[in-house]
Amino acid sequence: MKKNIIAIAVTTVILLIVNGLAWLSASAVDFYHLHIYCPMSRLMSRICGIVPFSVGEIMIGLGIGILIVYPILLIVSVIAKKRPLRRVSTVVFCWILVFILMTETLNCFVLYHTTELTTRLSVYKSPDITTDEVVSLCADMILRADALAPVIDRDEKGRPALPADLRAEAERSFSRMTDEFPELYGYCTPPKVLKSSMLMTQFNLQGIYFPFSLEGNYNGELSPARVPCTTFHELCHVKGFIREDEANFLSTVACMESDVPVIRYSGYITSMNYLYGEAARYASEEDIYMLRSLLTEQVAADNTFVSEEYMRQVEEKAVVSTEVMNEVSDTAIDTTLKVNGITDGSASYGRMVTLLVMYDGQMAYRE
Repeated sequence: MKKNIIAIAVTTVILLIVNGLAWLSASAVDFYHLHIYCPMSRLMSRICGIVPFSVGEIMIGLGIGILIVYPILLIVSVIAKKRPLRRVSTVVFCWILVFILMTETLNCFVLYHTTELTTRLSVYKSPDITTDEVVSLCADMILRADALAPVIDRDEKGRPALPADLRAEAERSFSRMTDEFPELYGYCTPPKVLKSSMLMTQFNLQGIYFPFSLEGNYNGELSPARVPCTTFHELCHVKGFIREDEANFLSTVACMESDVPVIRYSGYITSMNYLYGEAARYASEEDIYMLRSLLTEQVAADNTFVSEEYMRQVEEKAVVSTEVMNEVSDTAIDTTLKVNGITDGSASYGRMVTLLVMYDGQMAYRE
C-alpha cells in the first residue's frame, strides 16, 4: 500500500512538472513532438487499430462504470469493515486517474505548446491577411466545389460516395505534405465510427480524438461530404497537432492534395465554410452577395451536418435538449483550450482562415 501511494504521488508530481515545463520552451516540445511522440503514437495507434471498434469509447464506458462502482465499494467496505477491499479499490481507482493524467499530458496537453503553424509558414507569407484575400480564396474554393459536385460518384440517395479505405487515403495525402510537416509521416490509424453518434450529434460534434487510446473517431451520421475532412482532422490530432485550427488546416490541405475527387470535394467545402464565416464578419455586402451567388444548390445540399431526418430523430429521443447540450459542449471546448494556453478559446478556430491564406501564399511563393 505504501509503495503504491509513493509511486502514485511521484508519478503525479512528475506529470505536473512536465505540464509546467511545456509552457516554457516551444523548441523542446517540438523535439518531443517529432522525435518521441510521433514514433510512439505510430506504434500505439497500430495496436488499437487492430480492432474495428473504438477502444476509447469502451474505455470511457468503463470509466463511467468505475465512477459508479467505486463509491459503492467504499461504502460496502466501511459497513462490512473490509479494510483490504477499501485499500485495493482505492489504489486501483488512483492508478486509473494517474493513467488518465499521463495520457492527457503526453498525448494532448504538452502538444498545445509546440511552435504555431502560423510561425512556421510565415517564411512564405505574413500572417497579416486582408479581407480581399479571404474573399478571393473563398470564391476560389466555392468554384472548385461547384465544379466537382456534378462529377463525383454518388450513392443511390444522391449523396457523395466515399472510398472504402479512408485510412489509406489519409496516409497517401499526408505523405505529400511531409517535406513541410514531417510529423505527418507514416502510419495512420483507421478512423472509427462511434456507437454514440446520437450523443455526438446533440453535442454538435463531427469527430473526437481520444488521447488515451490514440484513436480518431467520427460521428456515424455525419453528412458524407464532411466525413473525409473530419476523419483527416482527427488523424491530425493523432499525429500530434492538437490545436483545433491547425488540425482543421492540415486536414483540409490533405483533402485538397488527394487524388480522389470526393475527398478533394470535402476539402473545398470545409475551406469554403471557414473562409465564408470570416468574410461574413468583415466583407462588404456586395462581396457576400457575390459569394452566395456562386454557390450551387448541389453543394449547398451536400454541405450539411447530419440529415434533417436524423436530426428530427435526435430531437424526439433527447432527454436533454440539443440546445443545452450544444452549450455544454461549447463551454467545455472553450475552457479546455483556455486552460492549455489558447487564450482566445474557441475563437482560435478562426485562425484556420489565416493558415489557409498563408498556405495559398506559400503555393504562390513556390511557383
